[in-house]
Amino acid sequence: MIGMKPSTKVPLDILSQFVAHCNSIPEKTVIIVEGKRDIEALELIGIKLTNGTILAKKGQSVSNLVNLIQRTPVIILLPDFDKEGKHLRGKILKELQKYKGHGLIDPIPRQLLFKFCRATRINEIEELKQFS
Repeated sequence: MIGMKPSTKVPLDILSQFVAHCNSIPEKTVIIVEGKRDIEALELIGIKLTNGTILAKKGQSVSNLVNLIQRTPVIILLPDFDKEGKHLRGKILKELQKYKGHGLIDPIPRQLLFKFCRATRINEIEELKQFS
């Protein structure tokens, strides 16, 4: 039809790769998000860590959060893709650098999710629930 934009194909295969990657990590894993609604959204799209947990930063200091996670073998940082999320991610990385032998920061989930979020024009993790 004239004047209508062609429908945008949502790259659900990227979201599926993200979920599969997170759920297949055998080591103890922690995913860090900003708030409780982010945790709910990740669970709704299928994140079920068999050996780990999803933690929200909300309500605690970055240093306290890092104390909780620093010995976890795999760390996935998933703050939102906005200015505040970028700032929080930087603060967590800086704080983690103070600890020798902190866990491996797995960049793949963030890269996949960023690609998906850019394609769907969302910036916040909690917005993922619409794809559940």
